[in-house]
Order: sequence, then structure tokens, then C-alpha cells
Amino acid sequence: MGSGWSGNTIILKHLYSVLAVAFLASALPAEASRKHTTRPPASMVIKTSAPAPAETAATEDVQADPAAEPRRGLLEILFGRGDGKPAVSPGVEDLKVDERMVEAVRLAERSARSRSINRCWRFVKRALQGADVVDCYPKTALAKQAAVELPERYGFKELDVKDPHDAPVGAVLVYGGRGAGHVELRTETGFVSDHASVKPSPRPLIGVFVKPLEG
Repeated sequence: MGSGWSGNTIILKHLYSVLAVAFLASALPAEASRKHTTRPPASMVIKTSAPAPAETAATEDVQADPAAEPRRGLLEILFGRGDGKPAVSPGVEDLKVDERMVEAVRLAERSARSRSINRCWRFVKRALQGADVVDCYPKTALAKQAAVELPERYGFKELDVKDPHDAPVGAVLVYGGRGAGHVELRTETGFVSDHASVKPSPRPLIGVFVKPLEG
């Protein structure tokens, strides 16, 4: 019993020695490789490398121009421009507008209700005819049809205006969207149709139209 236990102990010692030698043999090449390599990891190259000249130039090109026009503020977007006068887009100041359009605005403001009654085109028609801007009562039924009838039948011209606030006083603004659309006149402080408002219609703008001065 004693001699058998001693033999097993000797075998285990030799087995441990063989395993230790094998472990050291496998670890030494990897350690030697780490000591002799000089190339940093890829992640370090990315962190320490400087941007190429072309990339630096591209970044400088997208910087904001200090001379660019400042953005409109939230109050201006909601309630119009603070000076009470609509801005004039390029080219509009060179067009002589029939002064009777301003008279149409006054007539529309006098008859405007406190809130919309869904008769915007009817009220604008009456104002245009009352001021002799048109020689007869427009025939179209839908407000958005004014974008076709006013230029074709009454000599209106469409302006290159995308923002309702940039329309000149007296201009007719025609909107599309679902249903009949909407039409309104630009006033000195806002917009008017069957009701007055400091804000333009939220519908998509089809066009801004004026009646040029004849002659």
C-alpha cells in the first residue's frame, strides 16, 4: 500500500514538470514578439494621426458666412415683422402697382369679421371690384382658382415671392391645400379676407399676385 502510493506521487511530479515546460515554451515566443514590435495598434494611429490638408480645407469651406442674413426670430415668424411694414422682395420695388389695390385692402378691412366665416374669396372679390381693380365680379368658386383667373382674365402678375410677409401691401395671396384653398390681401400690419389676422394662412402658398399700373 505504501509503495503504491509513492509510485503515484512520482508520476504526478513528472507530469507537472512536463506541463510547466510546455507552458513556458508557448509563452516565450509571444513575449519576444511583443518586445520587438514597434508598430502601434490601429486605434492609436487613428487617434494620433493629423487630418489631411484636403480635409482641413473642406471643414473651413462649410463655416458660416458672417455677412449672411440673420435668421428670423420666433416672434417674427408668428406675428410678422416688428416695423409693421412688409418687406419688399428683389424686383418688387421696380414694379409699379395699381394704387387701387391699396384701396381694396381698406375696403376689405372695413367689412372683415372678427373671425373667418369661410367666405374669404367672396370678400376679396368684393374688395377688388369695389376698388375698381377688376372690371367685373370674378366667376371662379374656389379660392385657389384665383391663381388662374386673376392673371388670365384681369391682367394680374405673379411675383417671385415665397414668404407671405414679403408680399407688398395690396397683393393677393392665393393658397392651396385641401378643399377650396384660401385667398387674402396683404395689409400694412397683416392679412385680410373675410377676417383680419396678423398671421398669414398656414396653407401652402400658391402665388402672390398684383395688378400692375397700366401705361
